[in-house]
Amino acid sequence: MPRPVVAILDFEPGKHFAVADVEAAVLGSEVELRLLRARASAAVLPALADADAIIVWSRFELDADALATLERCRGIVCASVGYEHVDLEAARARGIPVCNVPDYGTEEVADHATALLLGLARKLAVLDRSVREGQWDWQLGGMPTRLRGQSLGVVGFGRIGAAFTRRAQAFGLEPAFFDPHVPSGVEKVLGVRRCESLDELLEGAQVLSIHASANPANRGLIGAEALAKLPRGALLINTARGSLVDTQAVVDALASGQLGGAGLDVLAEEPAPELHPGLLASPKVLLTPHAAWASAQSFAENRRKAARKAALLLQGRPVRDRVDAPFALPVPVPVSP
Repeated sequence: MPRPVVAILDFEPGKHFAVADVEAAVLGSEVELRLLRARASAAVLPALADADAIIVWSRFELDADALATLERCRGIVCASVGYEHVDLEAARARGIPVCNVPDYGTEEVADHATALLLGLARKLAVLDRSVREGQWDWQLGGMPTRLRGQSLGVVGFGRIGAAFTRRAQAFGLEPAFFDPHVPSGVEKVLGVRRCESLDELLEGAQVLSIHASANPANRGLIGAEALAKLPRGALLINTARGSLVDTQAVVDALASGQLGGAGLDVLAEEPAPELHPGLLASPKVLLTPHAAWASAQSFAENRRKAARKAALLLQGRPVRDRVDAPFALPVPVPVSP
């Protein structure tokens, strides 16, 4: 009897690992592993057709045409929090379950968002650069901001949003959140104020941190109109998805002083063929290359959890974190009129 096949799809270039040793340790020798790398799914379709399960890394798109070639796939595991690179409607139509690994980098992303906030508030990038250039003047970056007592607005209050909020509370920030999908009562458990609309959150947020999932309906959620509602000089942090924030609107708000700084780990297009010159030129911006999730521990955890979910799919057993079911699809988060 042939061994079941698990295909691991990784985007090339920028491969995540050279050997599928972690996955092999979880799945065992009774499973055939195929590590496939390409820039697009069309290049690996022949090796994908007979896969019994698929582990797909972010940026590797599985569209409806690719899914149509799958002959016996029992499920797809996104080795990531995001799952916008898989056509969920096409998967659902073919009866292929899709799940993700939503919790492997919770601590790392929350830490990274906190680091961006501290860097902006304390003007670290500007001051570091000035010292390296031979200057010794604490005023070059402008007057830093005391975080204690500042109002924090969190858009999206899932695992990462809540973890970041707890860190921010330790620094004395006063948090509020907007997330229509979070059950009632969570705010009482964590001692956080809940806003009933995005506008309500924006109007009082001296710091705005984005932790929402992305979908076509909320592209550009934080644009010029939303940024204009923030208190003047507010700080913006985005470690979620670049599509949620309008880059040009951020550049304009930085130039006008409406934003006092922006810490961005994600951009609308990654890797960006050319960074917006307004971002590069602004001393008020901290940029990192979608690195918030990364640590040796989170990387290993992601691989193990993805492989375990693939094993459950092969066995026909229930798997957590399904994203293909209608009730699990993201719901648009509109800006209130």
